[in-house]
Amino acid sequence: MSNFKFTGANIAAALLILAYFFPWVTAMGAMSLSGFSITSNGISPGMLSVFIKGIDRLLMVLVLVIPLSGALILYQNVTGNKNFNKYYKPAHIVPAVVLVLGLLMLYFKMKPDVPEISKEDLGGYGEAMKNMSRSMRDMSPGLFDVLGFGIYISLAAGIYLLLVSMGKVKDKEYYKPAAAVASQGDNNNPPAPPSVG
Repeated sequence: MSNFKFTGANIAAALLILAYFFPWVTAMGAMSLSGFSITSNGISPGMLSVFIKGIDRLLMVLVLVIPLSGALILYQNVTGNKNFNKYYKPAHIVPAVVLVLGLLMLYFKMKPDVPEISKEDLGGYGEAMKNMSRSMRDMSPGLFDVLGFGIYISLAAGIYLLLVSMGKVKDKEYYKPAAAVASQGDNNNPPAPPSVG
C-alpha cells in the first residue's frame, strides 16, 4: 500500500468501483437499482425479461466495464505492473462513454409514446384528447427524476478520467500521508531543533 498515491486519477478510479454499489436509478422512492443490480438483471433478467430486450440488455451488461476500468487503473497505478498497458488508456475513456450513451438511451426510452390526435379523429372530443395526451407527456418523470447519486458520482469520475486522458486536466497528487512525507527526508539525520536567540 506504500505505492498508492492520492492522485485525482486514483481517486476517480476508486470512486468508479465504490459508486457501482450505490443507487443509480430510483423509481417512486420505493425501488432503487445500483450498478451491480443493473448488471445482474442484464445477465439474468428473470421476470424483467418482458421489458428488457436486445440492446437494453447489452448496455446493462456493459455497465460492468465501469468498475472494471477503475480496477484496472488502480491496479496499474499501485503495482506498477504493465501487463494490461494496452487497456490502460481505454480504461480512462470507456466509463464516460458508456455512462453518457446509457443516459441518452434512458432519456429517449423515458419519453412516453403518446400518439398525436387530430380534431377530426374523435369528433368533438379531439381537442380534449389532445390536451390529455399533452398532460400525459408533462406528467411522465424525466431523466433527472429517476437518477440516484451513484450515477452522478460515476459520471463525474468518468468525465474526470476522460479529461485527464485527453490532457485537458493535469493529474496531481492531492494528499501525502505523514509517513510518506517523513520518508522523503533524511532518516539518518533528524531535523535540528529550532534555534532560539
